[in-house]
This record gives sequence, structure tokens and C-alpha cells, in this order.
Amino acid sequence: MKKENTKTFTGLYLETGLLDTIEVYRSRANCRSRNEFIIKAIRHYIAYQQKEDDSEFLTPALESVLDGKLGGLEDRMARVLFKLAVEVSMMLHVTASESGIAESEIAGLRKFCVDEVSKLNGNISFDKAHRHQRG
Repeated sequence: MKKENTKTFTGLYLETGLLDTIEVYRSRANCRSRNEFIIKAIRHYIAYQQKEDDSEFLTPALESVLDGKLGGLEDRMARVLFKLAVEVSMMLHVTASESGIAESEIAGLRKFCVDEVSKLNGNISFDKAHRHQRG
């Protein structure tokens, strides 16, 4: 590859209207000549094309990284949910052994709890349940 500052003359045919447009935007682009403007424009277009090529590479690479991170998160959440289910199971067994609730009342209690959790959008607490039980 040639050095950046080494230049070679090449002929270029451009539409007259395009030359007029270059003159309008040349000063905005802070270019002293049409040649400088055209070089800037070509470099800009090359950078745009490289960005397109890079996005084709980055998207699968990014997807791979995210899959790895999300897979790890999924595993950690599954372990936490398992531990929580064990604790809830222990609490239910202790509560059931001491509750004195008739078996016929369990279905009604489950419906009440499903409705309450739905209504409160999962925002339940022991304090709220205690207040409800005490009237």
C-alpha cells in the first residue's frame, strides 16, 4: 500500500452538475480545492463501506457474546429459582402441618391467592397477608 501523502495524477470525468455541487459544499467542508473535497468524499464513502462490512462481522460476534452472557444469566436464575422452590416447599410443609385448614378450603384459598397475586401484580408481602388475616 502506498503512503498516505504520495499522490498520483488520474483523470476523472464528472457531471457538470456534480462539479457545481462540489463548489457549493467545498467551503462548508473546509476544503481549499475541489481535489481536496473529492479526496475527503472518497475517504468518507470508503469509511461508510467499511462500516457496512464491519456490521456484518460485529452483529454475529455481538450475538455470540450476548448468547454467552444470557446463557450464564439463565443458569444462575434457574439455580436461584430452584433454591426458592425448595424454601417455599419447606415453608408449605411446616404451615400445612400446623394450619388446621380443612381440605375442602384449600381450593378456595388457592383461588383467592391467585386473584390476589394477579391484582397486586406479584407485589405481596407477609405484612399484607397478616393484616388481611386479622381483618
